[in-house]
Parts: sequence; structure tokens; C-alpha cells
Amino acid sequence: MSMLGTGVSALQANAQANYQAQIADRNAAMEREAAQQEIANTQQEALAHYRKVAALKGQQRVAAAANGVSLDFGTAADVLASTDQLAREDTKRIYETGNNRLRSRDINASNYTAQASADRQAGTGALVKGVFDMGSTALGGVQQYAALKDAYGKKPVNLLTGTPFG
Repeated sequence: MSMLGTGVSALQANAQANYQAQIADRNAAMEREAAQQEIANTQQEALAHYRKVAALKGQQRVAAAANGVSLDFGTAADVLASTDQLAREDTKRIYETGNNRLRSRDINASNYTAQASADRQAGTGALVKGVFDMGSTALGGVQQYAALKDAYGKKPVNLLTGTPFG
């Protein structure tokens, strides 16, 4: 009876480990989906920034033209150049932030994938341990049987080989 309980426990441990592996696999898939969304969000954020910069430069041009200032040189040209420079710096920050968020998602997905693998290995380990424990329980039973036979004066027989002990 003890051997049966050991086998059932091993099967339950394997099933639990496989369930945990499935959860980790799903979490990894969700992180990969979120990573793709991060890429799209970063691109949209950069696009919105480009539009704002274009609108600002348009306002700067209109203001300069309304005051009769040429945009080819001087302060008006410097203002446009500064706007371009700051816009590039802001765009770089947008992409760096997006890449950091993406990297975080990639790391999480990798961690979940590794966890799934470890859970599957734990499940296999539980089955192997269960088999060895069942064998140990069976051998213990054989030893008890041999001791009882010996206690009653009968020569015990090795049930695995069929030969008498001692």
C-alpha cells in the first residue's frame, strides 16, 4: 500500500510541476506580446513627437515671416537649428526609454521560459524519485518478509533471484 501511495505522490508532483511550467510558458508568451506592444508604443510616441516638432517649427517660421525676418541666417536660423537639435535629443530619449522597456520585457520572457524548463525538469525528477522510492519500498518489504520467515525457522528465499538467503 505504501508503494502505491509513493507512486501516486510522484504522479501528483509531476502534474503540479507541469502545471507550473504551463503557467510560466503563458507568462513568457504574454511578456513577448507586451514587448511587441512596447515597440509599437515607442514608434507612436516618436511619431507624435515628430508631429509636435513640425508644428513648433511651423509656428517659428510663421512668427519670423510675420516680423519680416529671413530664416536663412541669423537668429531665426539659429532658433530653427536649436529646435532641430533638441528634437533629436528628445527623440533619442524616447527610443532609449522604449528600448529599456523592451529589454525588461525580453528579460522577463527569458526568465519565465527558464522557469518553465526548470518546472518540467522538477516534474521529471519527481517521477524518477518516485520510481526509486517505490523500488526502495518494495525491497524493504522483501527484507521484512525475509526477517519474518527467518524468525519462524524457515529459510527465507530472495524473491528477486529465487535463491535461499544465507
